[in-house]
Amino acid sequence: MNSKQLKIVHTLFHSTNSVFIPYLPLLLMQRGFSTIETSTLLMLGPFIAMFAQPVAGVISDRMGAVRPLLLSLWLVMGICATTMFLTTDPYITIASLLIMYIFFMPTVSLLDALTVKMAPVLGTTYSSIRLWGSVGFCLMLVGMGMFFDQIGGVSALLWVFLSIWSGVMFMFLIMREPEVITSRVSEVEEADKPRTLNWQSVRQVFTNPTLLVFFGILMLIAIPHRMNDGLLSIHLQAEGGTGNHISWAWAVAGASEIIGFFFMGNIVKRFSMQRMLLIVSILYTIRWGLCVWFTDPWAIVAIQAMHAITFVAVWVTSIEFVARILPREMNATGQALLNMLFIGVAGIAGGSIGGALHESYGGAGMYSFGIVCAALAAIGFMIWSNQSKKRKQIYKKISSKQVSSM
Repeated sequence: MNSKQLKIVHTLFHSTNSVFIPYLPLLLMQRGFSTIETSTLLMLGPFIAMFAQPVAGVISDRMGAVRPLLLSLWLVMGICATTMFLTTDPYITIASLLIMYIFFMPTVSLLDALTVKMAPVLGTTYSSIRLWGSVGFCLMLVGMGMFFDQIGGVSALLWVFLSIWSGVMFMFLIMREPEVITSRVSEVEEADKPRTLNWQSVRQVFTNPTLLVFFGILMLIAIPHRMNDGLLSIHLQAEGGTGNHISWAWAVAGASEIIGFFFMGNIVKRFSMQRMLLIVSILYTIRWGLCVWFTDPWAIVAIQAMHAITFVAVWVTSIEFVARILPREMNATGQALLNMLFIGVAGIAGGSIGGALHESYGGAGMYSFGIVCAALAAIGFMIWSNQSKKRKQIYKKISSKQVSSM
């Protein structure tokens, strides 16, 4: 599989979200669900699915391959989504929606794991490939926004989804998953390591102190970010925005992702992981502060352009940090855990906390919570970065003394 094919996979794969994110609420409300029931279901789906993500990662790591599991999950997801679009029974709708999320969410982390694995082999970077997912999301979202009513509205979602789903399935079928190419030195170093994943190594992921510290501070960024994802449309409506403002807000966020992923690969190389995350935390603090200060709908739309230097930066850095800190045979497990926390745990926490704050104190209260979280994350990454510098300095002093004594 070449880089062009992998870019096509990401373009089609992430186009699926342009159907799910903006239009699933409309579908559920057309089926007779209330606003509260709709929002609860859309938070509950990813929350339940987060428990399936590490399981899929473990299975993939034990198999030593990603593609076979991707095919199986995508097939079941397609069947469940088709059932959800066709049925009018509320119980079947709920069941098919939740099962769809259970099989859909692990494919996100598995595709990320596959991309991280293949990028060095193809002579490219994760971010340069992942940006094509944002291209697909943005283009499909703009197209759907322009022609949604003309093609039949909610009733046409099935055919739009099936077109995208079929394209992704075809690419999964023709792709080939290469072995990771390593140097001879790396091969010697890896020789003594276990080639298959066992539960002892899985426990190492959950007890890795550096990884736990990273995930703990990252949640301070992820919770308000997911809060904004879930409540941006409601916030815009509360500030007098229309459906046009909502469509443009998502389109601006999607377009900014494209720009962010295009440049982020080179930017990340210039900073240490901790310093990069410190900068991102400060930028998130500014972003949420702007959301408190500016309440005009078009100003809120414009602020979404900061998605390029906030979400993209934290996501690329997190993906590469997890891949770097864990052994190669646990890559899919680590990426699944990252997705589970950022999308699942942070999603339901951000949705519930943000919803309560918005209902009681409006958008200012909701985004003020984001400012506090991002500021605390900045302090955490600053302390971590300084400690890492001190450890490096101590290590250099010890090394220089040992060399001089020889």
